[in-house]
Amino acid sequence: MNIWVIFESEFRRLIRSRKLKVLFLATLFPSLLYIFNPHASGSGVDSMLKSFQALMLDLVPNYWLGIIGQLIAIILMSDLLASEIDRSTIRLLLARPVRLSEIIGAKFLAGMGALAVLFAIPYMVIWTYNPIVYNTGTEGLWRGLTGFAASLGATLLVLAALGALAMVISVIITRPLYASLTAFGIIFLLQFLLPQIPYVKNPQRYTLGYQTVVLLKSSFHMVDLSTFEGNPAHSAIFFAAAGALLLVLAWAVLMEREFPE
Repeated sequence: MNIWVIFESEFRRLIRSRKLKVLFLATLFPSLLYIFNPHASGSGVDSMLKSFQALMLDLVPNYWLGIIGQLIAIILMSDLLASEIDRSTIRLLLARPVRLSEIIGAKFLAGMGALAVLFAIPYMVIWTYNPIVYNTGTEGLWRGLTGFAASLGATLLVLAALGALAMVISVIITRPLYASLTAFGIIFLLQFLLPQIPYVKNPQRYTLGYQTVVLLKSSFHMVDLSTFEGNPAHSAIFFAAAGALLLVLAWAVLMEREFPE
């Protein structure tokens, strides 16, 4: 019950915030461009599915999970704990009959809920508009549901790991802005440095964009993804495990902190 109360309060705060509205415009932008300029090719359900999968394979790793999406997730998730510590309001939370792990878990879930709203709506716009462009009706809508769910699932899985990392940084550097910049700097440097490793075969496979495509391989069959090495299940387990371990690390760091009056 405690975790639900904190989750509901935090989620309502995020949904009503001006910050979320600005971030929503950033996530919605590619979907609006698609509505005004869909570039339909061919006809029928198969053409619609191929177009949808090709579009999502371009936008998800390069935009929604590229620099823009990473920055959105980090900004949102860094603020969850850092703002409480910075304003010393975390003492009010700890004074309640609630565990620290419940606070972290509830805030993480609230942040992920807000991210789900931010990204699900643009994905849904493309999913529901595609059958109109290709005149496939309800059959196209139903057949495209798997691709929509796979795109959103892969996005949230990657964002969960990024968000957990941002929360770890935010309990070490407790100013939200500095925590966001530090977390983004770490991710950006890793994305830049990993492909430059000369002694590792295909180092690009360790980047977020590459692994996002690997996650989508199991559901996107209308396009050729044979050049992307990796098992979608293994990638999913990695991101889930990384997110869980980072949340445990955030809890361990907070356990060692003191919160003066």
